[in-house]
Amino acid sequence: MGLSRPFFPIDEAYLIGGWLESFFWGLFTFLFGMTIYSIYRKRREGFNRFTTASIVILYILATVHMALALIRLIQGFILYRDTIGTIPYFANISVRLNMAKDCIYITNLAMGDLVIAWRLYVVWGKKLWIAIPPTIMVIGEFICGYGSIFQWLLPHPNPVEIAHWGQGIFVISLTANIVVTALIAGRIWHMTTRTRELLQVESTDRYSRVIMLIVESGALIAVAKIVEFTLFKMAPVDGLHGLNALYVVYEIMPQVTGLAPTVIVYAVNNGFTQKDDCYTTAANTKSTLVFNSTRTADSDAMATSTMEFADPKGVIPESRATGRGVLSEKKIQLEMLASSSVSDTFSPA
Repeated sequence: MGLSRPFFPIDEAYLIGGWLESFFWGLFTFLFGMTIYSIYRKRREGFNRFTTASIVILYILATVHMALALIRLIQGFILYRDTIGTIPYFANISVRLNMAKDCIYITNLAMGDLVIAWRLYVVWGKKLWIAIPPTIMVIGEFICGYGSIFQWLLPHPNPVEIAHWGQGIFVISLTANIVVTALIAGRIWHMTTRTRELLQVESTDRYSRVIMLIVESGALIAVAKIVEFTLFKMAPVDGLHGLNALYVVYEIMPQVTGLAPTVIVYAVNNGFTQKDDCYTTAANTKSTLVFNSTRTADSDAMATSTMEFADPKGVIPESRATGRGVLSEKKIQLEMLASSSVSDTFSPA
């Protein structure tokens, strides 16, 4: 008696997932090429080796995963269609080819989370203690991920036990992304608000774009992982019946994981974050305002005024001016943490 077709068969899930992965891989390839070109174009200004190497590794892993997915589709729908059958073939995740894909997936996932942990480290003024928890969680992802693959190499693998290992990597990665994204967004929002209150100026669109860029980039992965984990809990253990929509999201995750940090690198290199000349970081609470004066009808003397805030909550000292000119134009050179953090993340270490 043949197998009955499940509600969402696993062969259809892999086919749809492979098609979507090819789309996201094309998008990733285009953006990756533009990003590498922007890095090359500004190579004399320097570049961050860690983030550049990370997006290169992520792209290589995503490309290899795409190639293995294509080979598996060919085997399942052409080579073994009449002998094994498409559903039993794709349901057998212990196949060496599928295990190789899983190794790529796990490495890609952990590498993407490591980039997010690095970004958190920079945004929080390169404080080591803030980066330790997410780094430990990345190590936990490696252990759970490769632990699940190791289970398939045992003489008598237990699918239920393997599912528990798989659940571990999904939970750890999802938790790390949600927490880190919230910490990054919260830190930048706090520094932006504090600086605006200090200067008593209205917020500008460019800083809002920086915040939204970071939030949306982190949220993109977090939302995808929420969907992935939800479908994981709904998926059957054997893949022969029930809802197998998990594998649609599972196939595209290596592309999504690489897209987010690549978007940020591209945005920074092309000035979407509006980098300024003066930087304010969490480690330095002093803010300097430089006022450029213009000439008046009475005098050609230039007037300069510099104001330093030793404590943002303290009393602003009186400014000292030289010359007789009246300040009719002022140029504020102040970099809020929202811009400096993102720029520093992808600038030379």
